[in-house]
Amino acid sequence: MEIMRRLEAIAKEVALQRSVELFSVELKGQGARKILRVTIDKEPAVDIADCAGVSKDLSAVLDVEGILKGGYTLEVTSPGIDRPLRNKAEFMKNTGKLAKIVTKGAGAAAKDNCFTGRIVSVTEDAVLLEDKRATVEIKFPDIIRAKLEIELK
Repeated sequence: MEIMRRLEAIAKEVALQRSVELFSVELKGQGARKILRVTIDKEPAVDIADCAGVSKDLSAVLDVEGILKGGYTLEVTSPGIDRPLRNKAEFMKNTGKLAKIVTKGAGAAAKDNCFTGRIVSVTEDAVLLEDKRATVEIKFPDIIRAKLEIELK
């Protein structure tokens, strides 16, 4: 856990210096097979230059700090157009967009707990999602996972 806190702090500082937002940090694998995946975001979109710049700067800092022993592979990426929605602020930021939300609860089938629709609004404790049939209120504590859906026009 201490390593992750240090990695997140360093990645956040590098992202800030590059004028992007740190979206997430993941560390997977062991030994020389470790993969450090850093996801960055910015408006209107992350581009290859953003990823390359963060990768170069972060790699240099990590090598000097020596946090990851035994080598690692660094991947810097964007959340993508089907990005996860992790909190109320991200739902608010994406109001009007198409989303898929999986909820916990009693349902006869898994599809009973899966909603796809447009984010209409966000309240203090719920998101309103409108599909072709109705508007559904989904409480934040009931959400297992959510992501934007790709819209083809």
